[in-house]
Amino acid sequence: MFRGSVGAHDWHQHLAHQITVGLEGAVEVETPAGRLRGRALVIPAGMRHRLSGGAVLSIYLDALAPEATALRLRPQQAALALDPDLARRLLDFSSADDLTTVQVIFRSDPPRVADTRLEAVVRELRACRGETDRRSLAAMVHVSPERFSHWFVEQTGLPLRSYLKWVRLIESLRQLAAGGSLTEAAHLGGFSDSAHLSRTFRAMLGSSPANLLKQVALSGAID
Repeated sequence: MFRGSVGAHDWHQHLAHQITVGLEGAVEVETPAGRLRGRALVIPAGMRHRLSGGAVLSIYLDALAPEATALRLRPQQAALALDPDLARRLLDFSSADDLTTVQVIFRSDPPRVADTRLEAVVRELRACRGETDRRSLAAMVHVSPERFSHWFVEQTGLPLRSYLKWVRLIESLRQLAAGGSLTEAAHLGGFSDSAHLSRTFRAMLGSSPANLLKQVALSGAID
């Protein structure tokens, strides 16, 4: 969760569904398909975009999380306005730092993943926080590494390599939220150095770590 000013940022895309609620009024997202304006917007995972507005609450839902399944979100969908009732509930909890308080808003009884092998892969990706490789994951589902890459895209709509980079970025954000330095966050997130982390940060979040953290409050509620 991020809370603060949208500020200036570049075009970017990340591997999570982004839900952004304007705390003072409407926000606007620009995508290759056009512009969308509203009080609360959903930007699907993998969608290249640029956001504008004032103070916002932005929530990033991992594309493979149960909450994303419950909301029936899929990567590369068109941007859309969030259900008004859900938006009002998020505004009511906009000052909450407890991730559980926000998660409960999205919780329902999501359907189980059709392929149970994907459930096992998702558990492993979460446990290792991106520190794994295609060969190890392929062995879990008894296919070749080459076939695994295609299978993962078929199941999730996401490229494995990009998703692993996103998971590592989240680990770095977790370290920054805990007060770690950029260098510490880079190493603990599996990046070669702080410059590598900064490049990934800009590509996936549209700004450098320093600029972003000046504009927003990074909640410690990262899971």
